[in-house]
Amino acid sequence: MADSTLELKRKISSINKTGQITTAMQMVSGVKLNQTEKINQSYMHYQEMLYNTIAHLMASRITNELGVSSDSVIDDENFDYASLFHNSDMSNLISHRPVKKTGYLVITGDRGLVGSYNSTAIKQMMSLAEQAKKDGREAEILAVGGVGADFFKKQGMNLVYEYRGISDVPTFEESREIVSTAVNMYMDGVYDELYVCYTHHVNTISSEFRTEKMLPISDIDIQDAVHEGPKAQFITEPSTEAVLDRILPQFAQGMIYGAILDSKTAEHASSMTAMQNASKNADSVVSDLTTQLNRARQAQITTEITEIVGGAAAQE
Repeated sequence: MADSTLELKRKISSINKTGQITTAMQMVSGVKLNQTEKINQSYMHYQEMLYNTIAHLMASRITNELGVSSDSVIDDENFDYASLFHNSDMSNLISHRPVKKTGYLVITGDRGLVGSYNSTAIKQMMSLAEQAKKDGREAEILAVGGVGADFFKKQGMNLVYEYRGISDVPTFEESREIVSTAVNMYMDGVYDELYVCYTHHVNTISSEFRTEKMLPISDIDIQDAVHEGPKAQFITEPSTEAVLDRILPQFAQGMIYGAILDSKTAEHASSMTAMQNASKNADSVVSDLTTQLNRARQAQITTEITEIVGGAAAQE
């Protein structure tokens, strides 16, 4: 009986220490979540404004400089947006080409203890790869995050690039290498289109997997810009084309950085929720073990009293 109570005390002590660790990890994840959430909200607003500016500039160039009706472009799926640019690099980035290989830039974490964050992204990516195979396209994977990279390697999938060690509060500078590598691979024909796949942060307890097209960057929807009219008057120097040449690559870079920032926010939220659940489970287990310990102590005391009474009766 003494051994039983001693073992229960050891288990309670061990689980209490684990609960303290998970509670501390929950607090750390909460602090990181607050940091990335604020940055993410501001950056999403910036990216939306940049997108609207590009849409209006492209609509303006189509109408005023090319002499083509913007309304006709909306209805023409074969319109060549590359005709908007004389710059050969920009034409390559914005032109559609026959799709034989599709690149998927998949963002996961570098560690575990984040709930279903990593497993959900990997599962969705496997579905995308399967769909690409059915469509007769090859899937090229660019993995940002060690968990995803290791999994895709083990599965023997075509991993053409991996990046590990994104900081908990990502900076734009960290995404530059990823962006330049992704764009250079596209220009070199490693793949014919690129999608950014990541986990979008909805709120603390909810997230969703998203797949957004990055290259070619010709999928700017100018419909709202045309039908609603310009929301602001733009004066461009030296020309609309020159401005678009500069801000379209920034928009593409921003898509990747925004996806990384959004995904990290979702990761911190998932980690905080997972550690909160772990702490609650630890408390529940400690409560059950404490009940068992009290019962064991009662049984031990009852046994000792019975032995004392029995011994006293034997002496009479």
